[in-house]
Amino acid sequence: MNTRFLGTLCAVADTGSLAGAGRAVRLSSAAVAEQIQALERELGVRLVTRLGRAVTLTDEGRAVVGAGREILTRVADLTQVAQLGRLSGTLRIGSVSTALMSVVPPALRHMAEHHPEIALKIVPGTSSQLQFMLESSEIDCAITVRPTIETAKEFGWHLIREEPLTLVCPADLTFAGVEACLSSASMISMYRNSPTGRIAERFLQDKKIVAKELFEIEAAEVILVLVSQGLGISLLPDYGFRSSAERRFRKVAIADRAYDRSIGILYRRGARISLVNTFYAAIINAHARGRMAPLTGERP
Repeated sequence: MNTRFLGTLCAVADTGSLAGAGRAVRLSSAAVAEQIQALERELGVRLVTRLGRAVTLTDEGRAVVGAGREILTRVADLTQVAQLGRLSGTLRIGSVSTALMSVVPPALRHMAEHHPEIALKIVPGTSSQLQFMLESSEIDCAITVRPTIETAKEFGWHLIREEPLTLVCPADLTFAGVEACLSSASMISMYRNSPTGRIAERFLQDKKIVAKELFEIEAAEVILVLVSQGLGISLLPDYGFRSSAERRFRKVAIADRAYDRSIGILYRRGARISLVNTFYAAIINAHARGRMAPLTGERP
């Protein structure tokens, strides 16, 4: 079986169309269709159904994609094994959006300067999305919030930094303390079902604060824009964001470190662990050299 055809089927599953899969694997739609048909002939089952331009997987197709991703991961691992310890190959990295803006750029600079032979592919996503992608072998590691449930033994975790929960409020708001501010001003909340939203919600519940919620949004950068426009206040982990002339706000870190957000790298153990460790070392090196955005919230 041609493993490239399996990769094409996975691309169809990810994009939902022949054209989208073709762009992902750099083939024409006709070539994608031919490869899928070749797989169907070899396996003796129908893998996809077409409805207009959309393509959906059959039950058999979904089963093949699930097993196919694992096969493709093993093939990629075999390529790394053949390098006999030399640092080269492709590393697929997932990242939550806040880390994508603060942790990842200086690490990429270090990798480009010191390990140009390692090809990096960066995939954005939420913590839950990235953990699913890691479990389904779509990525090799993820910069994400520490998992709240125990992961399988095949996965490992390296801490990158602790980000203090921080009150963010308009620059011209009269400040009378964290709890007073949260009790009186309108609240722009992170999505409650996200790891970050749960930290903020736990703080409010522990302090018995009933906030007047205005919006609930799973996008920290959007929240900062709204706060700077004077629409409300928020509780966010300090991932290195700063006030500026265009986006002015005040930030005050919560004194209790029990509400800090742990950001780290979740990874799959295996042949590419040396690449993961090299990337993690690049993150730590960038942090030590001060290239990573500092956490500068005031302590009350």
